[in-house]
Amino acid sequence: MVSLPNEEDDLITAINITPLVDIFLVLLIIFMITSTIVTQQQIPLNNPKAAHAGTKAPEAMGLTIDRNGILYLDGKLMDSASVFRHLKHSSSINPEFQVLIAADSQLTYQKVINAIDLVRAAGINKYALKVVRP
Repeated sequence: MVSLPNEEDDLITAINITPLVDIFLVLLIIFMITSTIVTQQQIPLNNPKAAHAGTKAPEAMGLTIDRNGILYLDGKLMDSASVFRHLKHSSSINPEFQVLIAADSQLTYQKVINAIDLVRAAGINKYALKVVRP
């Protein structure tokens, strides 16, 4: 006896990738949150507050000065001569190069001015000071 194929016997030929995409999106969100937390915990810093601070920082190289006056360029510990060399090299490649200066709020004003002086001596005229809203 020969049976005729019916709708129940048809094979599923399409793959539903929606669950796979959902899993990847959840993993991406977890990775983004984790990387933000890890980055913020590298250098303990108490940023000063400004009532009219901007909502987004410009894309730039980060110069951080911790409470003890130690310099970090993009999270790497450096002395002022090394920072100067890196900034000078970057500004020679891109004249529109920018630096975001983050300093601890307990730091003396003179040390912040010294950091700004270092940035300007490297030929960089576009720099910003990182602050947070109260």
